[in-house]
Amino acid sequence: MTEPDISVVTPSYNQATYLRDNLDSIERQIYNNVEHIILDGGSTDGSQSIIEAYADRVPYDVIWRSEPDDGQSAAINEGFDRATGDIIAWLNSDDLYFDTTVFSRVAAWFGKSDVDVLYGDLAYVDEHSRVTEVDVRPKFDRAKLAHRILIGQPATFFRQEVLESERLDTDLEYCMDYEFWVRLSEKYDFEHVRDIFAGFRRHELQKTDNMGPVNEEAELMLQNYSDQLPPTKNVYTTNAVTEARRLSATLSESVRLTLNPPMLAFDGEIAPLPELLTNVGPNVGDIQKVLRRVR
Repeated sequence: MTEPDISVVTPSYNQATYLRDNLDSIERQIYNNVEHIILDGGSTDGSQSIIEAYADRVPYDVIWRSEPDDGQSAAINEGFDRATGDIIAWLNSDDLYFDTTVFSRVAAWFGKSDVDVLYGDLAYVDEHSRVTEVDVRPKFDRAKLAHRILIGQPATFFRQEVLESERLDTDLEYCMDYEFWVRLSEKYDFEHVRDIFAGFRRHELQKTDNMGPVNEEAELMLQNYSDQLPPTKNVYTTNAVTEARRLSATLSESVRLTLNPPMLAFDGEIAPLPELLTNVGPNVGDIQKVLRRVR
């Protein structure tokens, strides 16, 4: 059977420090049918030369430009406009795909399911490209979108049909992905798989480092959808149970990862098991999720 074409959209601006890991994680995929669309906003930190060398080196199509644009969401939408793959994803320039067979596994999942949007689990990666934590995401439940983000954006893939008419809201600065999930979930089927697809980079310069504005924008966005999202009964209990299940699954996945480490798709390393287990939640953010947005 012919492998489906996979298009990855990468918005970037002055991320040369982490950009190589991003590009490496796509170049090292053991997969043939790849298209990478890179929308650089006119970086001044050497990103352009990194992208140019990458585009000249790899055997698959790299479509890129570097010029001032209207911001991250507009750049992603431009990438969606230009993507030709059967499966499409977006991967921010400081994030990365986890191991060398992610694309093969994603294609296989889509091949045996009618799902429209597929999302997996995340690994958190620090500034030195060390995997410090595993994040097993919850099973999809549209009612829960009213009070928590279920989906890890770097680990999410779409069928091409989903993006024929859907685009990010360019008026949102922080929670454009969250709003996208809420809106898409009205019409499309989502599915979670227990599989680490991507690494989410944690560093001090990331846009969501200050959660105050992020939470404020998310609350305003959710108010606009308050009449469209189904109500959830016993939110405290529901969130607590979800976090307990995630904790158990994350412990199990952390052990599995250290006993059977995959071939990473970037120049990094997995922290020792005691460190991974130390970082397993619930942390303050998880507790806040349990307590937020009673409906």
